[in-house]
Formats: sequence, C-alpha cells, structure tokens
Amino acid sequence: MRNYIYYLLLLVLSLSCTSNKRKIDKNTQLGKLAYTNVNGTNLKNDSTIWGMKVDLVTDNRLIIQELSNELLYGVYRVEGEKLIKEGGFLTKGVGPFEMIHPDLWGNEGDSVFYISNYSGMVKEIYTVKKTDIYNKEKWKITKFPDPQECLFYPSIAILDDSIYIVSGSKLNSINILSRVNLQTGSISDLDFPFPGFNLPSGFKIVEHMIYCDAQLLKHPRQNKLLYVCRLGKYAKILEMENGQIGKQIPLYSILPQYESVNNERKIKDDCLGGIIAKVTADKIYCLVLPYTRKEENENPFYKGMPNYFADEMVIFDWDGNLINAYRLDQPICNFGVDGTKNILYGTTLDGEEFVVRRFVLK
Repeated sequence: MRNYIYYLLLLVLSLSCTSNKRKIDKNTQLGKLAYTNVNGTNLKNDSTIWGMKVDLVTDNRLIIQELSNELLYGVYRVEGEKLIKEGGFLTKGVGPFEMIHPDLWGNEGDSVFYISNYSGMVKEIYTVKKTDIYNKEKWKITKFPDPQECLFYPSIAILDDSIYIVSGSKLNSINILSRVNLQTGSISDLDFPFPGFNLPSGFKIVEHMIYCDAQLLKHPRQNKLLYVCRLGKYAKILEMENGQIGKQIPLYSILPQYESVNNERKIKDDCLGGIIAKVTADKIYCLVLPYTRKEENENPFYKGMPNYFADEMVIFDWDGNLINAYRLDQPICNFGVDGTKNILYGTTLDGEEFVVRRFVLK
C-alpha cells in the first residue's frame, strides 16, 4: 500500500508537470472521451469461422480460437478483401498434443507462440515455432511445476526461459500474482495485493475469483506487464525490476463491485463489464465493454449485437499516455492487431455468421 501511494503521488506530480501528453483522468475512467469515428469492412470468408477470439495476428495471418470445431485453432490468411482458411491445429482431447481448454498467446514479430493446457490448473505449456504450426511432433512441451496449493488462472507472462509470472496465488495470500521458477519449481508471491485493506490471514477465495481472473500481457521486448481485471475497469502497467514489481502505472482504477456470500462471489448491479486488451511493442489496445451488470441483465443486445460486444477502443502507450479513443462503426466481440500496419481485426456478426471486420486506424 505504501508503494501504491508513493507511485500515485508520482503520477499526480507528472500530471501537473506534463502538458503535451494526455494521462488517464476521471473522464477517461467514465468513458467521456472525444472519440474518432472509424468505419470497417467485413472480409469475405471462403469457409465457416468457428470462433470469435483472435489470439494472434502475425505475418498477415489470424489465429482464431475455435472451441466448437474439432481442431481448436484456425489459421486464416488475409488476401486483399478476402479471408482464406489456411488450416487448423491442436486436437480437442486429453491425449498427447491435445487440450480441452487452451490459452494461446504470442507477439507478431516473434518466431514462436505459446499455448497453455488448463484444466482447473496449468499442466503444461507448448512452445510452437510459427513454421511448425502443423507439425506437432516439433512442438516443445514444458511441464508446469506443482502449484503447491496455489489457485492459478491460465494467464501467463514469460520473463525468460525459467521465470514465469502467473495470475493467482495461494488462497490465504493477499497478492494477485506469483512468480514461478521452472528450473527449481519454487513459487513466490509478487507484491501486488488485492485493492483495499487486507489482513494476511484466512482464505480469500472470492478475492481470487475476482482479481486473479484477469489478462496478463507482456511487452514484446521490455520487462513490462499489463494487468487487466475482467470485471470493473481496473488495469495497470507493471514494470518489473530484478524479478519484482517496481513502478505501477494505472490506466483504469474503477474496481469491480461485488460481495462475498458464503465464499461465493455476487456481482453487484453497478459493476462494470470489464476490458479486453491486446498489446504491441508500442501500444496498448483496450476494448471497453459498455454495460454494468444490471444493464447487461436488462439489455440482451448492444446496438444490434449481443450485449458482450463493444465499440469503444481506447489506446495507450506503455508509459500510460492516452494516444487515441475510437468509436467503431459496428460493435465487435474480440480483436487482434497488426501493429506494423495499424490495422485492427475485430470479430463480429453478419446475420448469424461469424465474420472478421477490418478497421484501419487513423
């Protein structure tokens, strides 16, 4: 808490001394921004898309999670105005080179990407060379250490070959993140506590379900992390120093609204719906969901789309400066970014079909 107050004071000081950069403020928290309207175009599919979660954009290709298909990931190549199905990989199942609940992440400029195998706990992580997507015998499998009574979620940031940062911790811990050493199997808390006052005793099951269920994204080249809670509007840039969290830069600070009832979480009516984030080496992209929990229950649709779609895209740099805010002409469910061309690929609906809508950001 002392570190948090210290960095908060530094942030306030920087706001008062910096006039040529826009920082996060109350209006940004509440979505009261000057938006740039941007129109998109639907790419023409040559085959059925079986999912809406874009996990990676690389080499003019989209890797889309397709859990309703036999192969859990589809690879789609962008050719002009068309989206061409190139192939699929990762079989659904419990055998070798199979998964039920995969989580894929990577960076567009890297030669590899990663897939974690999660079934209530992280079991293993695959390292896949982009040239070997369809040759699973060449995938590298890394066994994940015993969780040691920790509750981990499938959100992992790789600092180096041996040190991983994972969302989750022991149930009696007050911290959101843990550091895992793959070589020694040791697990230790990072100093990143649940917001508010926490006593270091007793199980904190509900806090884990709220704050550890999060996105954890790493800067492609630097030891900076982006933490994004899946509820509320709570997101921070975390700068890593010697394996520990140093400077913290808040992007959004509206906490999830909930209460604990018999160790079960109960989301309050005024709880905001969260943020979906993606990162490149230069920017942080935040798709801000529009409804509170009450509004979500009362409105099955948002601008003609399901109520978990959104059209507000807010972009920051890795120093926490607000770069731009866009209003998309059609709400999207998920997205990926081509950082080299400043193109956003959002998944949405055309009638009852899944489609990819391309937005060229100005």
